[in-house]
Amino acid sequence: MDDNSIRENISRAREKYGFTQKAIAEALELSKVSYHALEKGITRILNPNIYKIADILGISVEELILGYKPDPESAGRLAQMKAEYGEKRKNLVSGYEEKLGASSRENTTLQALVESQKETIRNQEEIIAMLRRRIPGEND
Repeated sequence: MDDNSIRENISRAREKYGFTQKAIAEALELSKVSYHALEKGITRILNPNIYKIADILGISVEELILGYKPDPESAGRLAQMKAEYGEKRKNLVSGYEEKLGASSRENTTLQALVESQKETIRNQEEIIAMLRRRIPGEND
């Protein structure tokens, strides 16, 4: 949520609940000009003022920032979904880590097998070279 959206929400809520800029300014202990500058984006909205404005309008900070009243049941479902998907994510990550470990171990085993095969080939090449030296006519 950006500052412009919050400013628009403040202006709409102020008008919806029948407050003037002057009334909000007085409640915030600001001049009307200062409050007008805040609502128009000339002055930055400070967090304490958001809480005070919400309190003056008699609405939640969430409603002021979002521009609508959040449904508590939806918030509960959202929290439940976050927990469920957090658990699923954790299980997936754990499964992938296990597979990665197994793949790493298999890779190490295969590398050792390749090295063993290379050694076998070197030994066989040495034997072939020795045999060629013993066969008459091969070296001529």
